[in-house]
Amino acid sequence: MPRRLALALGLLASCLDPVVIDTPDLGPERPDLPVPLPRVVAVTAADHDARAWPLDALPRQPILEVHTSASVDADEPWVFLFEGELDLETILDDLRRAPLLVRHRERALVETSDPTLTPPRLIPGQDYTLGVAGWARDREGRPLEGPFAVHLRVASVAAGASVTHSWPADGTAGVPTDLPLVAIRFDDLVQGDDIALVGADGPVRGQLQPIACEEVGWAGGDCRAFLPGGELRPGATYRIEVGEALVDRSGAPVGPWRAIVHTGDEPHQPIAFLETTCQLDEVAVGPACVLADDRSATVRAHLAHPVRAFLSGASVRDRDVANRGEVRLRLEPLVAGSRFDAELLLIGLGGASHVERLRLEVPDALLPVTIAEVRANPLGAEPRQEYVEVLNFGPAPVPVSGLALADRPDRIGDVIETAQTIPPGARALLVADAFDPTDDADVPVPPGVPLIRVGTSLASAGLSNAGEAIYLRDADGRRLSSAPAMETDGGECLVRVATVRRGDLDAFEVGPCTPGTAPAP
Repeated sequence: MPRRLALALGLLASCLDPVVIDTPDLGPERPDLPVPLPRVVAVTAADHDARAWPLDALPRQPILEVHTSASVDADEPWVFLFEGELDLETILDDLRRAPLLVRHRERALVETSDPTLTPPRLIPGQDYTLGVAGWARDREGRPLEGPFAVHLRVASVAAGASVTHSWPADGTAGVPTDLPLVAIRFDDLVQGDDIALVGADGPVRGQLQPIACEEVGWAGGDCRAFLPGGELRPGATYRIEVGEALVDRSGAPVGPWRAIVHTGDEPHQPIAFLETTCQLDEVAVGPACVLADDRSATVRAHLAHPVRAFLSGASVRDRDVANRGEVRLRLEPLVAGSRFDAELLLIGLGGASHVERLRLEVPDALLPVTIAEVRANPLGAEPRQEYVEVLNFGPAPVPVSGLALADRPDRIGDVIETAQTIPPGARALLVADAFDPTDDADVPVPPGVPLIRVGTSLASAGLSNAGEAIYLRDADGRRLSSAPAMETDGGECLVRVATVRRGDLDAFEVGPCTPGTAPAP
């Protein structure tokens, strides 16, 4: 029995919630009745170990099978996998006749004349649409009864693994010839040993072993270490390779994958700090700059070469792999008004290490105000209809006089002079003087939401649609909150999703604007 037929029969018998199309019971065979046209009878999904998966919780690398009532024999593509959840009525209409509309063809991730699809790695939590064209014909030349389409979804925490990082990173130059460690991070469990460091003379001899990702400087994942058995050639190119024999827990190959690195002329590489210019609200502590609020301390430093960085103090710690030598580590939660010693451990590519001891000070409690939402790209007039929403997350009213909003780290920006206050738990909008809360081009602003007018525009002539960092400071110039530079489409907002003070990319996401109200969970 052919492998594909055996797999299909096994899946039909054991599949979890396949899409099956009811076929009417025609009773006893009647030779005088016309033979029905071929049709799609089921769509099933399996992993590379032939285990069945539901269509709304696929692994990252599924094997999708379209089952028809008669074998289809076509040279042109008739099975398509589209990115996104397409409108079924629209795509079915397009699948009735060739060719596909350009807008659909551009979203086709896979197009094939084979009923078995093995797409590239799909994205966890993302939607897809599988379509079967009505122009497909069976071996006797009869077309399908009609087109078919079904929505698919990859599980949010999907089985399957990809390479996310390597040490040294792809493109690293000047790698010391006495390289003690090559490490690779996978974002899920993997099996096998098909990992190698390859030079012009072939694979480098050495030892492959598991390693805790945290030991390298990465958070979570499944990591492997390769320990070279001797010095590398100076001035040479090497490849870190992951082959197809290394598989994830769905049985799918993780490779092929590779990173290219280049050795320098020296066996060792020292730990060397570069000068770091501190921002307006940072303080210099040794060779680093420290930004501290009443809950956290962020340490920033610049090194001449890649380093693995580990920061610990006050019973908390952080780690990072700084491939470009740009270290940024954060300790939280901390106690307001506290002072403590922290230790910054740096490990270079050649294994050299350095410990920098830092005396950190946490300020007393700051005003409980944060940037909660940013509309930099309204559908209405710009910069008039832009806003920055601030939230009072404290138990008492907060006066806004003296607060400052800036779009540069080295400037105080617009200082608010109004005597308004923000009630506890409430939100207010920082807006330009001409802001119109009744403008119906965007999401309406509830009539009870306070507006704090700060001048002719927000920040420097308005907020950039391409995204720019925004800083909120108190009357003493201390940073209360910030928002990162992230691009938004018209009518979208930058919405805080993490702790109240942080301003990095992980603390925000792009979503619907909800001026003056908390976003929907």
